[in-house]
Amino acid sequence: MSSGRVDFSQNASTYDRRHGAVLSQDGAERLAAAASLGPGARVLDVGAGTGRVAIALAQLGCRVIALDPARPMLQELLKKSASTAIPCAIGDGARLPIASQSIDAVVIARLLYLARDWKDVVREAVRVLTRGGRLLHEWSNGAGDEEWVLIREKIRDMFDAEGVVNPFHPGARTEADVDAVLRNEGMDAVGDVGLGPGRPMTIEAFLKRIVDGECSYTWAVPRDIAERCLPALQRWAAQQFDVTRETPIPRAIVWRIYRRTY
Repeated sequence: MSSGRVDFSQNASTYDRRHGAVLSQDGAERLAAAASLGPGARVLDVGAGTGRVAIALAQLGCRVIALDPARPMLQELLKKSASTAIPCAIGDGARLPIASQSIDAVVIARLLYLARDWKDVVREAVRVLTRGGRLLHEWSNGAGDEEWVLIREKIRDMFDAEGVVNPFHPGARTEADVDAVLRNEGMDAVGDVGLGPGRPMTIEAFLKRIVDGECSYTWAVPRDIAERCLPALQRWAAQQFDVTRETPIPRAIVWRIYRRTY
């Protein structure tokens, strides 16, 4: 486990409530087609978590290896994939235990904003890809004008004002930052796959998940500071938004497919 990333070990049993248990068959088939992945393709899912993507691709016949630093997340994956054999490894995406140019595709989903060493994760992903191999990246951390993102950035500002610097999401700040590093590493974007909106949720429910500690925003924040800031956040949100209205989180799920050019 790298000290530079968010540890989801305590959140494994509830993770799927927000992110979904397994990618739909249609979504997996569209991703596989866009990345030219057929049965037998060697796929490494970095930060696989509970297997949302790994299981779906394995069910299409890909030979998937699931890697995650959190043992409880992989244990949840194994519970869900009892009928699908998926080798799992506890490991750090910035130091992959995989030979160079041995993998046909690497999956990195909803990870790079969580890892301080995200550039090393990207470089390692490129290293293990075969020439012409694909990298499938999902950002899904929201656009700046989405209500839930405005709430997230408001609590970041509140914690920062209390002296808690960079309280959560220590990795990449924008998808454009990720794209720039990938291109610099010799990866060309070859297409996007849109999978529609995220799960609908009321802002009230989203706030409750923050307050209850289900979201990682408060995990590195001293309890007394969180207890001062969170009620203020709820009052602010109630003044700014209709907290009873459902909104998709995120507004749009888009995967970008990259190809290794050398």
